[in-house]
Amino acid sequence: MSVVVVFGEVTLSVSDELTPSFASGLTQQWPFLLAMFFLILVSALFSGSEAALFSMRDRDRKQLKRSGAAGRIIIRLLGQPDRLLAAILFWNLLINMTYFAIVAIVAKQVSQPGIFTFASLVTIIFFSEMLPKSVAVMTPLKTGLAVGVPISIALAIVSPVLPIVRWANEAAARLLWPSFEPEPEINLADIERAIDLGTDDAMLIRRERAALQALVAMAETRADEMMRPRSRLSVVTPPLSAASLTSGSPPGGYLLVADGNDETGETLVASIAVRLLRPQQFDDLTSAMEPVLYVPWSARVSKIYDDLDRQDLNVAVVVNEFGEVVGALSIDEILRGVLANKGHRDTAEEQIKQVGRDHYRMPGMTSLRSLAKMLTIELPEERAATVAGYLQRHNERVPRVGDVAPLAPYELVVTDENDDDIWIEAWLGPDSTGEAS
Repeated sequence: MSVVVVFGEVTLSVSDELTPSFASGLTQQWPFLLAMFFLILVSALFSGSEAALFSMRDRDRKQLKRSGAAGRIIIRLLGQPDRLLAAILFWNLLINMTYFAIVAIVAKQVSQPGIFTFASLVTIIFFSEMLPKSVAVMTPLKTGLAVGVPISIALAIVSPVLPIVRWANEAAARLLWPSFEPEPEINLADIERAIDLGTDDAMLIRRERAALQALVAMAETRADEMMRPRSRLSVVTPPLSAASLTSGSPPGGYLLVADGNDETGETLVASIAVRLLRPQQFDDLTSAMEPVLYVPWSARVSKIYDDLDRQDLNVAVVVNEFGEVVGALSIDEILRGVLANKGHRDTAEEQIKQVGRDHYRMPGMTSLRSLAKMLTIELPEERAATVAGYLQRHNERVPRVGDVAPLAPYELVVTDENDDDIWIEAWLGPDSTGEAS
């Protein structure tokens, strides 16, 4: 290549002998150039996949659940992000090494290896990194659904190698940070001390301390103590319409959807967050449905919260020892139980009404543990979640009006029954020193 300067102008001219030799040299290497083109496309696939899958927002992840088989594949891949990222980086590294090995081979066969190597580097940076990642970040959901199948196949191919890669990473980390140790668990005493030192406002200190105590209590509180009882749930059966919302916002802010194929209406399959509905969704409630999480009555609230947060769900349906739905617990109610004032907490104890001296009335779905706490008696050893379940176990049949069961020193009696629930009254039994009202 020659450079000629004429009157301050720069003119580039290429000799006739050099251009044909460089072009003919590239033409002779067309199999390698074709392989390089293919590797650029595959590298772009992995780079775009990495950007799309790891830039999905919560709204995109919820949309995946309604995107059929492709969406389920992406959800499964994102369930193990470390494994997915390791596989993508492994494939990209392998492809790039192969690409530059071919570049080195071709560079030896052309007349200007420096120009060819530089052009190859710029090409793979732009077409395999910058361009695909820019497009993927702008449309993560569409890109993710498009690459789900090939990425899952690529992950399956390199799965036997991933343990070796993980071991190499751990070994490198130990060499670079030999004294690295995980953070210790949170010390509650340190948190209390931080609250005391953080402010001089006595009212704020009391509120923060109450929130801390409620947070710690989550680890000991069972689902049946905090749940909203079955009788206070708003349940609808498909087909759904805006008429389901004519009575206003449902209790707790969530509308529960029963299985249309279950004639009893006891199988709850989805929930709708009414307070989060957009105007256009009122005529299409089906689009706002999300699955529910089934939990046993004895599950700890802290575990339920972790499961709801991990699966990005809002409502957990609580079942008793017989598999019957006894209530529901939303993530909003869990947070309200931690942060709200005690007077504003909606717990199962609100279902128990005192109608006289040592005389209480409650629906059958009331938590047996909450009743024992209200009556200040020891919880019976009977493994029953609800008062109705306790009566059923004692009498070995479905509770009906007139059934009696002892709950020392009280006595439980079924007094009423309707389509939604049974009503039970508790008063001091005849063997106690108190008087029944």
